[in-house]
Amino acid sequence: MPRTAGWVAACCLVFVSLLLSWQALAKVDFLYSVWYPALNIEEHIRHYAVRNKTGRQNFVLTTPAEHHRLFGALVQGIHGRGEPLDQVVYRNADGEVLGTFLHADEVGHLGDVAVLVQRLLWAGWTITAVAVFLVLLQGRRGIWLPAFSRVMMGYGIVLVAGGVVIALVGPKQAFDGLHEWIFASGHPWFFYYQESLMTTVMKAPDIFAAIASVWIALHLLLFVLLLAALRYLVKRPGDRTA
Repeated sequence: MPRTAGWVAACCLVFVSLLLSWQALAKVDFLYSVWYPALNIEEHIRHYAVRNKTGRQNFVLTTPAEHHRLFGALVQGIHGRGEPLDQVVYRNADGEVLGTFLHADEVGHLGDVAVLVQRLLWAGWTITAVAVFLVLLQGRRGIWLPAFSRVMMGYGIVLVAGGVVIALVGPKQAFDGLHEWIFASGHPWFFYYQESLMTTVMKAPDIFAAIASVWIALHLLLFVLLLAALRYLVKRPGDRTA
């Protein structure tokens, strides 16, 4: 039982660090200001805005500052904050409203994403509560903890295995399959650039890969720090960890 509790506590920290790193990135709009020049999103928008098939060709008149604002509105929307997504408008450099940013299918998809995000956040906070409980329990009883090297080796194997599976399946196929599995049948989730200002402003899926790489890196950093802190908190004279 002590060994099981120790491993459970360590595993909980995986989800806690995922949650905390997600929340941190959400606060800075997932570093959109970094990806905007890095992925050449402005030129991408100029190219596809005039080709929009939903009557929003005038989006070409918007500015980079407006693109940042709109992406921020999407981030707020999937977290249940900000103005309703179906009321988000886009403006030109003079602040004149040019039109609504999202069409009905996009609003519906973002609603599905918001439900998913909220469920995952609730799950994350629940696991965090379990981790806190186990930390307190460990601290009081001095329960056994797995060695730092064993935890990192085990998690490293999981990450490598996941990477191998994605490489074998193909990133695009894995991305599409995940969407088909998560979202209900009949709920559109794929939008061509010519059909969607949302997809154009994000330059999806390129930006998803960039965000995922930073999220994983930040998550791993937090995981290591939290694991080290956990071992420090529960370590008492005479305690053994292995």
